[in-house]
Amino acid sequence: MSKPTGELPEGISKFRDQVAKKIKSYSSQRDGELFEMIRYHLGSEQSANSPGLQGKAIRSSLLLFITEGLGGDFHQSLPAAISLELIHNFSLVHDDIQDNDFLRRGRESVHAKWGSNQAINAGDGLRDLATLALIELSDGPNPELTLKATKTLGSYSLRMISGQVRDLQFMEAENITMDDYLSMIGDKTCALLEASFHLGGIYAGASHDTIDHLTRIAKLLGYIFQVRDDWLGIWGKENKFGKPVKSDLIEKKRSFPIVYAFENGSDSKIDKLKKLYFSDQKLSDNEVSRVNDLLNEIGAKEKTNEWLKRYWDKILEQINEVNLSNDAQSDLIEFGKYLLKREA
Repeated sequence: MSKPTGELPEGISKFRDQVAKKIKSYSSQRDGELFEMIRYHLGSEQSANSPGLQGKAIRSSLLLFITEGLGGDFHQSLPAAISLELIHNFSLVHDDIQDNDFLRRGRESVHAKWGSNQAINAGDGLRDLATLALIELSDGPNPELTLKATKTLGSYSLRMISGQVRDLQFMEAENITMDDYLSMIGDKTCALLEASFHLGGIYAGASHDTIDHLTRIAKLLGYIFQVRDDWLGIWGKENKFGKPVKSDLIEKKRSFPIVYAFENGSDSKIDKLKKLYFSDQKLSDNEVSRVNDLLNEIGAKEKTNEWLKRYWDKILEQINEVNLSNDAQSDLIEFGKYLLKREA
């Protein structure tokens, strides 16, 4: 039975414990400060009360969910799910350095606790550990499958990093089009979601056509995830989103509503927005309010929601093309609704 819209469906969230236990077991086998930092970031410190993993483990859980939903054995794809989760976490460690964030999941980031230089090492260690996990935890008579999964994960990881490079470049750019923005998040945000669906299809023995449909759905879900995140970064509720209200405006991020406003506002409103948003000084509270007013006048808030619905309609068109079990299809729809309505 599916959970309410505000929560992950049980058919997906049930796999989180599998991922957490395996990561805790695998990461506990190594000693030294590098692995102390890695275990701290993951939440798998060696204590009886440690949950084994911070975060929702959405991408790794989706990989196992898709494997099972297509009739495969999720235990076979568990090493790939562990690897994917470690890759995602390596990117988070490096993101915290690049964004100068001192909090991650409600506690000090590795960057805050050990400094930037050691945090770089922790992120690098997580990336290598991801590759080793896929190789060392895989068993069975099919090494070609492990090699294929390793190559697939590496390709998606490179796409994610490429997207991150462009995201940082955008922070210094003024003329960013909607196509530029969508291409960037299509790599930075969507790549690992696509990886989860693609790998689930591989381990379930799905056809190329099925995998193509799966990755298209995953990319659309990635768009929804990021565009909703951008909406929350301006109009979200601070007590639920976990960041200051209008945090994306304070940081002058080139988020979806901002890019939309610069492409679709009147010349006079765009000029006002440019003077505020592209200044060298940090925005004051009053200036943040003025930017927000301009976004509302241009209609960016409503248009952001319209684009979200557009992506959702495309997902509903695609989902019937994939031979998922009825329960899995229902859970996938509920997952999409969760992304559309999430507040954190």
